[in-house]
Amino acid sequence: MKTYTYLIFFIFVWLITACQEENERIPFSSDTTVPKAISDIKAESLPGAVKLTYRIPDDNIISYVKAECMINGTLRETKATPYQNSLIINGFPDVKSYDVKVYTVSRNEILSEAKIIQVEPLTPPYQEVYETLDLFRDFGGATVSFENPNESDLAISLIYVDSLGFWDIAETYYTRKKNGTISARGFDPVETKFGVYIRDRWNNITDTLVKDLVPIFEKQLDRTKFREVKLPSDQESAWGWTMPYIWDGIIVNNINPDKPGFHTAPGKGWPHWFTFDLGVEAKLSRYKFWQRGASPYVSYNDRNIKKFEIWGSLNPSVTGEFDETWTLLLSAEVIKPSGLPLGELSDEDIAEIVNGNEFVFPPNTPITRYIRIKVLETWTGADSFYIMQVAFWGAEADELDE
Repeated sequence: MKTYTYLIFFIFVWLITACQEENERIPFSSDTTVPKAISDIKAESLPGAVKLTYRIPDDNIISYVKAECMINGTLRETKATPYQNSLIINGFPDVKSYDVKVYTVSRNEILSEAKIIQVEPLTPPYQEVYETLDLFRDFGGATVSFENPNESDLAISLIYVDSLGFWDIAETYYTRKKNGTISARGFDPVETKFGVYIRDRWNNITDTLVKDLVPIFEKQLDRTKFREVKLPSDQESAWGWTMPYIWDGIIVNNINPDKPGFHTAPGKGWPHWFTFDLGVEAKLSRYKFWQRGASPYVSYNDRNIKKFEIWGSLNPSVTGEFDETWTLLLSAEVIKPSGLPLGELSDEDIAEIVNGNEFVFPPNTPITRYIRIKVLETWTGADSFYIMQVAFWGAEADELDE
C-alpha cells in the first residue's frame, strides 16, 4: 500500500513538472531579429471592405503579413501568407476613414516596423440592402421586400410591438439571395407597429425601419373541403399516388418519409395539369406546396416541381380546355435558396423543404373556387411529377371587408 502511495505521488510531481516545462517553452529559436517591413502599400476601396496591395521584402524570416484596424472599439486582425502581395479587410460598418497598421511577422512572432495607411471603404452591403427595404401590410401580417445585388450573407429581422408594448422578433431570415421577401403572419387585422433591420456576419446592424400597419384578414382554407375534379384533359395519376393525398394534412418528413402524394403518369409530354375544388369561393393570398423531400436525391431534384402556373375559375368549362372560364392567377418558379447543383443541399434548402415552398398571389387576384395547377417543368425534366401537400390562404368571399 505504501509503495502504491509513493507511485501516485511520483506521477503527480512528474505531471506538475511537465506542465511547468510546457508553460516555460520558448520559440524554437531565440532569434529576435526584427523582420523587414513591407513597402509600396496601396488601398482599393470595396463595399464594406478594403484591399491592400504591397511589396514584400526579400527576407526569409517572414512568416506572415498582418493588418490591424480598430473597428467599433474592437481590434480586427487580418493575416496573409508571404507568398501573396495582398489582403482584404472585411466588416467595416460605415463609410469613413480608418487607420490600418500593417506588419510583417517573423517565425518567432517578432513584428516589423508598423506601416500605417488610411483607408475608406465603400458603403457596406448591409446598408445598401437596407436602402432597398419596403415594409408593407399583407395578409395576416406584414411583408418586407429587399434587393441584395452582391449576394451578401445577411440576417433580416422582422419585428413587432407585442401586447405589453415590447419589441419582439416575428421572423429572422438568413439569406444570400439577390432579392426576396420575408413575411410575418398570424396577426389580427388591427393596427400593429412593425419594424425591420439587417445584421451582417460581423454583427454590424442597421437602423430599424418602422411602420404602423393594419394586416389584411387571412386564414388557411379548410383542406377537408377540397375535392378532386376530373376534367377531360387532366392528367392521370400513377402508382396509387392519387390527388386526395395532397390535402390530407400530413406533411412528409423524416417521421413520415413514405407517405404518398400525387404522382402523374409519364409518357404524355409537357405540360401536365390537374384540377380540384376548394369547396368555397375565396380571394387567395398565399399558396404553399411541399416537395417530396428528406433526401438530396429528390429534394430540388428528380420529379419535384420547378415551374408551374395556377389557374382559377368560378365555373369551369366541362370541356377541360383553358378557355375564358379560366384565369391565370399565378406564374411561378421554385428557386433553390442555395443555388447549389442537383444532389447538394444547404441548411437553408433543408429548412425550406421542411416549411414548404410559399408563393404570394398578386393583390388583384379575383375570387375563385376551382383550382387548376399546370406544371411546366420538373427539376430534371422527367416526364411526370409528384407533389406531396398543398395549402391555400386568403379570405372566403363573405369574409372580405371590400
